[in-house]
Amino acid sequence: MELQTPDGMAGLEYVTGRLDAESELTTLEARWYMWGGPKNGYARWYATASTNTPTPLVKAITQSVSDPAPLPRWKDFLSRGLRDHAQLAPVTPPPPPVPTPLDVHRTAPRRRPALTTRSVPRWSTTTTPSALLPARPSSPRR
Repeated sequence: MELQTPDGMAGLEYVTGRLDAESELTTLEARWYMWGGPKNGYARWYATASTNTPTPLVKAITQSVSDPAPLPRWKDFLSRGLRDHAQLAPVTPPPPPVPTPLDVHRTAPRRRPALTTRSVPRWSTTTTPSALLPARPSSPRR
């Protein structure tokens, strides 16, 4: 059984009957054969899945490959053969998210708490320069 997209850019082949397990893993003769890209270009890709590949996995691959949602690609990295078939649209980055109150609180500058009391010295243990020191008795040194 073979399925192909209307534009001829992708296809899927399913082989019925008995297949050799060794050749399924070492050649292109597999239960499932999927391909995409222009036939006459080197940008063509393919994927194979053996008889023992779980069907949900094959289904997930085919759904992701056939998804019509646009994919981001660099224009300069597309081959000329693919550019003719691709629909290119410039992508603008999304705007930055609006900050939450918690974000604003985290980035607000930290302010010191206001002083509520004043420091008033009550006494001092230092002497003033005007205080006279008692004279030392001078004694001969030994």
